[in-house]
Amino acid sequence: MKNQRIFNKSFLFLFISNFLVFIGFEMLLPILPAYLLSMNASSIQVGLVTSLFTIGAVLIRPFVGYYLIDNQRKSLAICASAALMIITMLYPFLNIIWLFLLLRLFHGAAWGVSTTANSTIVVDLIPKTRLGEGMGYFSISTTVGAIIAPSIGILIYDSFSFDILIWSSVVLSLLAVIALQFVYSPTTLKREKQPFRYMNMIFEKDVWFPALLTVITTLGFGAIITFLILFGKQKGLDHIFLFFLVNATVATLLRPFTGKWYDKKGPWSIIILSALLGFLSLVMLSFTTNDLHLIIAAILFGAGYGTVMPCLQTWTVQMVSEERSGAANATFFSSFDVGVGVSAFVLGFLAEWISLEMIFRVISLSFIVVAVLVYKDFLNEKKRYKSI
Repeated sequence: MKNQRIFNKSFLFLFISNFLVFIGFEMLLPILPAYLLSMNASSIQVGLVTSLFTIGAVLIRPFVGYYLIDNQRKSLAICASAALMIITMLYPFLNIIWLFLLLRLFHGAAWGVSTTANSTIVVDLIPKTRLGEGMGYFSISTTVGAIIAPSIGILIYDSFSFDILIWSSVVLSLLAVIALQFVYSPTTLKREKQPFRYMNMIFEKDVWFPALLTVITTLGFGAIITFLILFGKQKGLDHIFLFFLVNATVATLLRPFTGKWYDKKGPWSIIILSALLGFLSLVMLSFTTNDLHLIIAAILFGAGYGTVMPCLQTWTVQMVSEERSGAANATFFSSFDVGVGVSAFVLGFLAEWISLEMIFRVISLSFIVVAVLVYKDFLNEKKRYKSI
């Protein structure tokens, strides 16, 4: 049936735009702290590079979720991508540290708007009976972009200069804005909505369970992006990029199968299995001494974490009405940011006392917690079904 197609023109151009946004933004993450150090910033100020971005993204998303209930979503996505482009252009001109950090706050806010708007538009475009499959495909633009972008950023910075890196990010943001012009976003019907209450909008209470799972799951991802490169140097692993490459490849190849599994069986079995694979991946990584071990760990992480996250996002938007999908997406991405932020802070403290191998083993237990919680929810769901 025609209305059951996922890969239409709007979906493809939105995918491209989202991919370009993630590449353009994420390629700056490993470089900005080093650039700030070159400005003689303190260690606390360097830490604020990530913290202020996270604060900006989390604080803005409740407003975005409320706006998206009954307003034009495409126009907001275009404005957000344009804002990302303009803000990025300003970095080379800010030689005062506090202005640089203030810009990070606004950069995080623009990022929060862009990610929430794009993910809400795609929910409108995907047939509801294939939502798990469609969200799985779309999340490739997120996960692959986030995985390969830091390596691209480091390569450009080391081979050329900070200015070239900035202008590369600006060009990608411009292309993202252009791609959005070809996206058809269905007109949202005007609905009577409740008055805006910030504390109610910052967290969509109906999706508290997948939001909690998202926070716990991203603890493992936070460990990877924070410590993997340092771990590779300690172990003498010269091809640490293989983890990112294999992880992204496996996660991408599995999406058609895992998305269909979700649509047929629901979230429980696929998330439980994937969480267990995520657990095994971090345990394997902690014992890695050569490239073969690294590749096996990457395969397991791509199949585990790379499957859990799109399933959790799909589960999140399915738990609310269509007009609340914006608020649900805002909660999902805020949960992701909180999980990564908590992981970096807590594990950074633990790294002063225990080895990186032990860090990976400790944080691997987060995947076991996810599997147990989902299994308990499955049992509760069976009880509710039988009682009907």
